[in-house]
Formats: sequence, structure tokens, C-alpha cells
Amino acid sequence: MERQTEFQAVVLGNLDSLFGYARVLTRRTSDAEDLLQEVLLRAFRAFGSFDRTLSVKAWLFKIMKNAYIDRRRRQRARPVEEEWDEGRERIDEDREAAQLGELYSCPVPLSPEDMLLRHLTIEVVREAIRSLPPLWREVVELREIEGLSYQEIAEVIGKPIGTVMSRLSRGRDLLRSSLQESLNERTKTGARDL
Repeated sequence: MERQTEFQAVVLGNLDSLFGYARVLTRRTSDAEDLLQEVLLRAFRAFGSFDRTLSVKAWLFKIMKNAYIDRRRRQRARPVEEEWDEGRERIDEDREAAQLGELYSCPVPLSPEDMLLRHLTIEVVREAIRSLPPLWREVVELREIEGLSYQEIAEVIGKPIGTVMSRLSRGRDLLRSSLQESLNERTKTGARDL
């Protein structure tokens, strides 16, 4: 019973991150939910052998990455749709509520306008990350959203730290360009509306 309680605490503390990473890998909410369920089952079965000196988040993400690779291998017989229409899939209300909760946890009270601007900014950045090509999207998500170290990311994706650093650098450059384009478009649209 003690192992089950400890596992529940570990999972609850990382559930949002795990679901976010599943969404990055699968690009669909329903697929992410299925993957998350499989990962939790695998993690529970292996929890007794988990080395408590290691990062539990990196361990869970590694299980997820391996489960995702296994799923992709099983699906090779049928075509896999790689592109995702962002307009068809929206962030679940729970995730949206969690983001709003982040806005309210700010130490200095924000005005409603500041809260809206901050929420929109978070959404713009997350949308830009989701639009990155898969090779860079994964490492940017793990580093910038999930806060994993380079070493932890290397363990999760099974690549050397140099590869992680290279992909992260390129991903950040692409993200910066995407955000700059978005800002330029909004500035042009705003100037036309005046």
C-alpha cells in the first residue's frame, strides 16, 4: 500500500507535465490521453525498481518517449498523419483553468487587462512551440515548459547532450522567428484597424 501511495503522489505532482509532453509527441488530445494511460501503467509496474536518487520527472518522460516509439512502430503498417490542424484540437478546459490559476498566483495583483495580456502571451508562446517541427519541438517543450536539464533531456530522447544543445539552440531560433513574425502580423493588423 505504501508503494501505491508514493506512486500516486509522484504521478499527481507530474500529471500536467506528462499530459503536456504526451500532447507534444502525439499532437492529438485523444492520442495523448491513451499514451498517458499506457505510461502510467508502465510506470506503476516499474516503480519498485525506480532509483529514488534520479529525477522522477525525467524517468517518467523517458517511459513516455519509449511508449510513444513503441506505438509508432506498431502503427507503421498504417499511415500516420503527422500534421495537425491546430483549429480542430483545443486545449482542454482543465489545462486552461490551470493556466488561469498561474495568472492568479502572481505575487503582485494584476489588473484584468494585465491578466488577459499575460494569458494571451502564454498561449501565443505555447502555440508557437506546438508549431515547431517535431525534431525541435520536443526539446524546446522539455526545456522551456517542463524545465528539464540538458542531461535529463538527453536521457529522455536518448541522444548526447551536444545533440540536445544543438536542437535546443535551433528550436529557440525557430521559436524566436515564429514569435517575431506573429508580432509583426499583429502590429500590421493593429495599424490597419486604427
